[in-house]
Amino acid sequence: MAEKTEVNNELGAVDIVGKIKDNQRASAIDAIHDMLFSKASEAMADYKKVVANTLFDEPTEKETTDETDNGTD
Repeated sequence: MAEKTEVNNELGAVDIVGKIKDNQRASAIDAIHDMLFSKASEAMADYKKVVANTLFDEPTEKETTDETDNGTD
């Protein structure tokens, strides 16, 4: 999915440059705003996953060892 996002961002950047070249400043500003909002929401979604895993992930069981076993059974 990251590759698709990068391609969309590149196409979006080319579109924005074209709008600036064509003197469509308001449209270019709206496109920049949309792109920044998209990046921010993606970052927040990724961070939500990290926080959820930190808070709700069940700890893995550690193998318990018998410290009194010296192996001479």
